[in-house]
Amino acid sequence: MYSNKSLQRRRRQQVTESLSEEKFSNSLIRLNGQSLLDTTGNNTTTRNNSSDVVIVIMEGRGSSEGQIGIAMHDVRHPEINLCEFVDSREYATLKTMINVHEAYDIVIQNGNEERGATKLLGEALMTAFPDASLQSIHAKYFKPERGQSQLESLMNAEVSTVSEGCFRRSLALGALAVLLKYIHETRCVFFRVKSLRIKEMGVNDTCMIDFVSWESLEIIDKDDASKARKCQMKQKRTLMSVLNHTVTANGYRLLRSNVLQPSTHISTIEARQESVEELIAKPQLKEKLRRTLLRAHELDRVIAMCIQTSSSWTVRESEAKINQIIKLIQTLKVIQGIRELLVSARVKSDLLNEKTEFLKDPRFDQIMNILLEKVDDSLCDGRKNSLHLQNTKCYAVKHYVAVQLDLARQTYEELIKNVEEIGAREIAEHFHNSSSVRMSFSQARGFHYTFVTREAETVTIPRHFLEVFRNRTTVTFNSRQVIACNDRLEQVVAEIFLASDVIVCDMIDQMQPMIPVLYYAMDALSTIDFLCGLATYSDSRDTCRPSFGKSFSVSQGRHPILDWADSERTVTNDTCLTRDRRFGIITGPNMAGKSTYLKQAALISIMAQIGCFIPANYATLPVFTRIFSRMGHNDELVRNKSAFASEMSDAASIVQYADENSLVVLDELARSTSTEEGIAITYAICEKILELKSYTFLATHFLDIAALATFSNAIDNYHFLPQTEENSLKRHKLLRGQYRGPLYGITSLLGLNTVICVKDGAVNKNSVVQ
Repeated sequence: MYSNKSLQRRRRQQVTESLSEEKFSNSLIRLNGQSLLDTTGNNTTTRNNSSDVVIVIMEGRGSSEGQIGIAMHDVRHPEINLCEFVDSREYATLKTMINVHEAYDIVIQNGNEERGATKLLGEALMTAFPDASLQSIHAKYFKPERGQSQLESLMNAEVSTVSEGCFRRSLALGALAVLLKYIHETRCVFFRVKSLRIKEMGVNDTCMIDFVSWESLEIIDKDDASKARKCQMKQKRTLMSVLNHTVTANGYRLLRSNVLQPSTHISTIEARQESVEELIAKPQLKEKLRRTLLRAHELDRVIAMCIQTSSSWTVRESEAKINQIIKLIQTLKVIQGIRELLVSARVKSDLLNEKTEFLKDPRFDQIMNILLEKVDDSLCDGRKNSLHLQNTKCYAVKHYVAVQLDLARQTYEELIKNVEEIGAREIAEHFHNSSSVRMSFSQARGFHYTFVTREAETVTIPRHFLEVFRNRTTVTFNSRQVIACNDRLEQVVAEIFLASDVIVCDMIDQMQPMIPVLYYAMDALSTIDFLCGLATYSDSRDTCRPSFGKSFSVSQGRHPILDWADSERTVTNDTCLTRDRRFGIITGPNMAGKSTYLKQAALISIMAQIGCFIPANYATLPVFTRIFSRMGHNDELVRNKSAFASEMSDAASIVQYADENSLVVLDELARSTSTEEGIAITYAICEKILELKSYTFLATHFLDIAALATFSNAIDNYHFLPQTEENSLKRHKLLRGQYRGPLYGITSLLGLNTVICVKDGAVNKNSVVQ
């Protein structure tokens, strides 16, 4: 028993907590001053550009200045990502991570704005993401100790990847505390204890590609980033659309994240290469796996249903749970089929064997037994008409499990029979049993009549009927009696769903200890789909398995996108950079293929580091930790920058962060200013990049830049020639040592298919590379 004082203390504490939550909601405002909360009193936001991915950012101050802590959650997927890293004043790494995960619902801290730090971050994010929902909240809500306690309470240790050091990262923990409270306030979502997968993202584990390069290198079209993947598959204008042969949504998401952030671990890359090579050698296994995966559903939605709880209990949520339970049974059957395929094929690659072991977990059979004990899956026969789908959900729970449910279904059957009788009587009375008129059903309108006729605009419908809608070849309408039955049916279906939800929640409670195995299944299915997609591309093109080393050597390489469009007419090129000869300066006239060559080198590197085979005869490539590009000469009006200012900003970022493990691609640097200033600036930037020892390709019209080769042995000069008869003859004479024409001060010549090294106007035949 509590004393009066303790009761009063508890009541004051409850009032204080409710006021705290109210203050939290009221303090969530956009940086433009608009309130996030609507005027109806519920906890829903009124964002015009809402996003399913929420990211909370906490910026360090004082001794931690320059550090960034983030907590990120996709409400569609059952995991939270944490990360803490050091970023530049331009927030290049942060912007890239936001773009990769499409986290356009952003929350930052306010307060102490007179220091300028928060104001600088807010302005940078508003400039980079003008369409994002950018919100700020007081810094007092970023409590690392609360984030740590929530991390320990919610994290499932079996599936989470959180190191001991994560508990000491105060910025990420403070962001986590705000993230969980934000999700609760705006989405009304709670998480079950010990059920959430929390992942610690490593910035150094992947190759960072700035989002400006995504479009310039044709990796992914930023305008198409939020569109359906089918649209990208039709266009085939980007590397992502060329490589996308996945058949599941999770497989597509895994492919996209790897294309935008390729791996830097050689062991991971080689494990994927072995799997792709084995799937290419076993085409029947690959096609069977893809056909089986087509029947799989997204397990992340099922897991989210199992680990999330809501303060409301609605018919819509009950229907969604029943639907997810049905999908879970179908996906468990798919898992069983994939497991049998991999076991019977006796796969040898370590990665496929690892996923096979995950799928052998006995907890899958335990979950299936729990479901089949109360769920009837006999109606899941693949039919997709509206009435059958509704019947599947109404009869999902077996008979004699709940008396109230059986009574509601009995009423449902009587109403269906009554509607059929009314329909038959009215069709006979008003249409004389015409075969063109039939009773139909849809989720939006319920039961209604459909009249199939070629004269839909002129046919006369009796006045007895209501809600007449005319289409090109059909006329739909209804009657008062059928409408009354639809209203009663809607009530009965709601009763069925609510009664079934009680049974479903009981099954979810039984499955709760076995939820981690669903995480393993989700990862296994997406990885298998990802590998099958890479194998499908690699098998459809003339590709090779690249190896990794210190040199950048590609024989008969082709541009991946152009090769997909027309492989017969694609021009092949050789590429050769080494640690000692790491800087290639490329000159030549317009339309000679300089920019295409630069993009080809970058795209081939990305493909190799995701584990895919590349379009070439042979390749040895370094493992890059960063890929930089400076291409295009357009003004950036949104960023209030001219073409020259944009070039210099990107060049400054390159010389600041590039190192010996970086690939730098520069196209027509400093062409937005005068020739004399452009040459001087390009010369200075090249000297700085030479000191950084990065692998670099520079395409330029400034022939004077080739003089750098006289001061550094790390430079190779190349000259591109268009594919004409004159140039073919010139190349033929060069190979025979008969050409003595002007070389414009260039010490090397790069043709379309052959690299020809020239010295003092004569060919050094020992240096010809086929």
